[in-house]
Amino acid sequence: MKAENLAKILKNYTSGWVSISKNYKKVIASGRTLRVLLQKLEKMGNPDGYLMRAAKDYSGYVGV
Repeated sequence: MKAENLAKILKNYTSGWVSISKNYKKVIASGRTLRVLLQKLEKMGNPDGYLMRAAKDYSGYVGV
C-alpha cells in the first residue's frame, strides 16, 4: 500500500473529526464530535470514505 501525504487536505482541520474520500483527495465532511460527523455523513447519503481524528500534528499518525 502506498503512503499518502494528507498534509494539504488536512491543514485546516486541527480538532474534531474528519471524513476523507477513498482516493485521499478531499475532506468529505468534518464535525466537532464523531456523532456530529456521522450525522452530517448520513444527510449526505453516507458517502464512502475514511474517518479519522483531526489533529495539529500528524507526524506520528499511522492508519490501518
